[in-house]
Amino acid sequence: MNKEEILAKSRQENKNRDVAEISQTKDASRFAIIFSLAFYLIFSTLTMIAHKPFNSSIAAMETCVMFAVYLYKSIKTRKSEHIVCAVLIGAAFLMFSFVAIMDLFKK
Repeated sequence: MNKEEILAKSRQENKNRDVAEISQTKDASRFAIIFSLAFYLIFSTLTMIAHKPFNSSIAAMETCVMFAVYLYKSIKTRKSEHIVCAVLIGAAFLMFSFVAIMDLFKK
């Protein structure tokens, strides 16, 4: 293969996106997940310190993001560890969502 063929194949694989841009987007996504998880942990800790009821809707939103990440990974890679994480986090997401919906409609 010559240089032009390699470049054409690379462009086709990356759909004409810059490799640095793809890497930056992945890093930004990872940072966003870690940042939101840190916020969730801090907020949950402050809720316990203030002796207030647990806010399950925030837990549902956080687990929804993590579930989406691992569901995508498990579909793309079919690795058993990603599938297990997707199932476990999916179960937590369903549980928190159920509790949040029950709290929402509680009279």
